[in-house]
Amino acid sequence: MSRPIRTAVNGATLQLLEPFAQFLLDARVGVGEFTTLARRAYVRAALRDPANFRSGRVNVSRVAAATGLSRVEIAALLTEDRGGPARKPKGRVQAERVLLGWWNDPKFRDHSGAPVRLPRRGSTRSFAALVKQHSGDAHNSAPILEELLRSQAVREHPDGTLEAISRTCTNVRWDEEGIQAFGEELSEHLETLLYNLKHPEHPRFAKRVVCAELDAYAARVLIPELIEQAELFLEGAEESLGRPARVKKGASRPANALRFSVGLQFYQAPVPPSPKRQERPARRPRSLPRTGAL
Repeated sequence: MSRPIRTAVNGATLQLLEPFAQFLLDARVGVGEFTTLARRAYVRAALRDPANFRSGRVNVSRVAAATGLSRVEIAALLTEDRGGPARKPKGRVQAERVLLGWWNDPKFRDHSGAPVRLPRRGSTRSFAALVKQHSGDAHNSAPILEELLRSQAVREHPDGTLEAISRTCTNVRWDEEGIQAFGEELSEHLETLLYNLKHPEHPRFAKRVVCAELDAYAARVLIPELIEQAELFLEGAEESLGRPARVKKGASRPANALRFSVGLQFYQAPVPPSPKRQERPARRPRSLPRTGAL
């Protein structure tokens, strides 16, 4: 791969990952958990290539060469995908690790098994001691506590003691179906764009129009109009795709059936301010050479 293409791929990947990282941060998924998922995704993507199979079995050496993962790790990931025991996730968000230790470590539970109320500081049974043991950072208790209080996973009592009231500091109000739809729609969109990169001579339909600086007052009228037009289009597409003659169900489903979807989205974001031009200092007028008294 040439250097310009590599640079373009890295730039596109970073642009893609930034909003996705925001999704993971909101869900309190740490970078370690993300890299574990990324490794699994690399292996699954490699297994789409028939060349990575030999006599019907996965050619682990070829997958290792293609992905940069070790053969041992690939074998472990394949075992997990086949229903084997999952490895303990590494790299959790520190606040999540501390909270998990609070609920599971006998040292920080009472006789009934519930998390004990802790003072902020102390040598053995305190929040500072909990952070030191379960976060790996003895000097980070203040921001971790702030995160747990902000997410309402921990409550502070008038006497200053702290109580764990939730097993997770994830407090986003998402539902499982919405998260599944998010992953499904994003996957379909990326698969389509990737297909078009690989097959520019026969691309699938994927077009967008952009207005770089839409007037805010005009947007109040234009966007509702576009939404109405989009709704009418999608209703027509749904009706056309749902006709019985075009949908095969049950045991008679043909082997060449297609999963087909149509999606529209409106993207909007503030226009970044244009960089200010750096004004040059005013030049001092050049004095005329003296030619003598007039």
